[in-house]
Amino acid sequence: MIIDCHGHYTTEPKDLHRFRKEQTEAANAKDKSKMPARAGLKMSDDEIRESVEQNQLKLQKDRGTDLTIFSPRASGMGHHVPDPATAVAWARASNDLVARVTGLYPENFAGVCQLPQIPGGGLGDVVAELRRSVDELGFVGANLNPDPSGGLWTSRPLTDE
Repeated sequence: MIIDCHGHYTTEPKDLHRFRKEQTEAANAKDKSKMPARAGLKMSDDEIRESVEQNQLKLQKDRGTDLTIFSPRASGMGHHVPDPATAVAWARASNDLVARVTGLYPENFAGVCQLPQIPGGGLGDVVAELRRSVDELGFVGANLNPDPSGGLWTSRPLTDE
């Protein structure tokens, strides 16, 4: 078996981008009343299949790999957004989408989660999403950002207790 150990979902359905745009606008405006609900995300299995079959799955077949360790788009994880509730909702939406891909193609993809890290944030939400992703979604790993501040290095090092 040939395993590609590093794949990101870079061709997500359009509604995920709409959701994130509305979410960040509400967070930046500090207007919780405009925060979109994850339940409002509308992505059919057919949209997901189309986005993966013509991209990641096609590349997997072309390159001769059997399984891709698959996670949300790295550049879109948005760890620099400082609101904990926004980070949790975004991580859950992103991880749920990856879980849908792995559910549709269990022989081709193994899930890796995004964690709701924020600059200077605690680990409670991070650990909760890690546990949910492994225990409920069956993921095999997590993306851990050593600098959730987005290059400003204002958070404590990961080696701190």
